[in-house]
Amino acid sequence: MTITTICAALFTYIIMRGFNRYQKNVKAWHRIPKPVFGGLAIYFAFWINYGLALPELRVTSMQMGIFLASSIIIITGVIDDWFDIKPWAKSLGIILAAHIVYQIGDISFATNIFSFLTSDNVSFGSYLLTIIWIYFVTNAINLLDGIDGLASSVSIVSLIAMVLITVNFSLNLQIDFVMMLLFLIAAIMGFWVFNWPPAKIMLGDTGALFIGFMYASLTVSNLKNATIYSFIFPVMLYAVPLFDTLFAFARRLVQGSPVTQGDQDHVHHRLLRKGWSERQINGLMVLLTSIFSLLAYFLQAFPQYRIEVLLMAGLFIFLLIIFMIRIGKTE
Repeated sequence: MTITTICAALFTYIIMRGFNRYQKNVKAWHRIPKPVFGGLAIYFAFWINYGLALPELRVTSMQMGIFLASSIIIITGVIDDWFDIKPWAKSLGIILAAHIVYQIGDISFATNIFSFLTSDNVSFGSYLLTIIWIYFVTNAINLLDGIDGLASSVSIVSLIAMVLITVNFSLNLQIDFVMMLLFLIAAIMGFWVFNWPPAKIMLGDTGALFIGFMYASLTVSNLKNATIYSFIFPVMLYAVPLFDTLFAFARRLVQGSPVTQGDQDHVHHRLLRKGWSERQINGLMVLLTSIFSLLAYFLQAFPQYRIEVLLMAGLFIFLLIIFMIRIGKTE
């Protein structure tokens, strides 16, 4: 894994130098334009090193499906970073990638989740939920990538928690799944060194879409034979970006704005306007992610207290809603 981290750092440096002429003021508060396409370093470091490990692993349809689909995600992200494509075009790329993961990678939610449906509709229900989950999570990470280091920091914490919980509590441990998580963490960490504020390079849509897509696809693959209860676990690990996205969608619906229209009113934007520094915001978001990750761990470690843990998670969500409303008020 150390080699993967070093490769990601090296690739990031090369991309910084190579794309130095193509810089983009991607964030409204950046005084100095910064190079994007940082996600390319994570993508290449991940797949090259994971590919080199394949002789020790068995090549499966899941791996091939994720590789092909993530490549489409990367192409979509690069095109968006370069040309600023319309939201519908970006969405088309994500949905196409999700479809490939379902068809080629054989990655989908367990059909026993849809036991209340007729046999003719079970497969469609599994397909629909898989596409929606991958699309929503992929976009959630992309929307969270609003300031230096935020998406990468939150993702590292969530992915580490995913590994710890999976290794300790999974009844049918999938080595391929754990290895992909570890390689993804290592690749993000190599890039994160250059992305921590003040960042020298940005993830761009290239990186944010790739990280979100990988998390969404891998969690579905790990929940292939799971129940509705098991679905709560990955939601809690990524509670921060998922909450921010849901809150943004709800706010836009109330305001009558298109839900796909970007704005400067996410949690990190509001905190910036309140005078918080990017490092302070990163610290808060990492703390919140750690809290939800700990609750997810307790959910698995102490099944006799599931209701209490879920109530505590609900309390934190309620407090987040109050917090968002308060920091959204103008002085």
